[in-house]
Amino acid sequence: MTYTTLETAFNRALGNGANLGDTFNELIKNVVTGKSKGDTTSIVNVIAMANKKGDKIEQRIKFVFGLVYKGAEFKTEKNKKTGKTTSKMIIKGIKPNQKVLAILEKLAQDKVSMRGDKYLQALVGKTKKKPTPLNVKSFIDTCSKRSTDELKEMQKIIKAAIKHQENNVVVELPNKKAA
Repeated sequence: MTYTTLETAFNRALGNGANLGDTFNELIKNVVTGKSKGDTTSIVNVIAMANKKGDKIEQRIKFVFGLVYKGAEFKTEKNKKTGKTTSKMIIKGIKPNQKVLAILEKLAQDKVSMRGDKYLQALVGKTKKKPTPLNVKSFIDTCSKRSTDELKEMQKIIKAAIKHQENNVVVELPNKKAA
């Protein structure tokens, strides 16, 4: 099997997240507007290359490709005669998301690593962390196993956390009804 220049460049860039993002952007543009418009073979090939090297970028590739082509299907089939497994991405009838393409172009220009959180946040936005409810029983059990000195240290930590809470998590207080 022969690989295109872009596929080979992607394979070489696997060790460098910024170059990886730039090359992946070029691969996506090739699928969207290249001479073999709509042909996803190059995307499937780079996934196979990454897997062969033991790289874990496959999920990120599929996720980003799914943002560009919302509703794209990734299928893996085994040929019963040869025993070989073949993969394909199906995008027939799906139009690419121009907004996501513009974001990918900007990320490539800014040399943002495809592996980093900044890359993903640019595509899907920042997710707000919801505070987990306090398990009072578990907290009491934990505290009861600590020495007095450790509890005093924990008390200092809790006071410091309260002081800087506005930078950490937004806490919504329940509305109290007037009696």
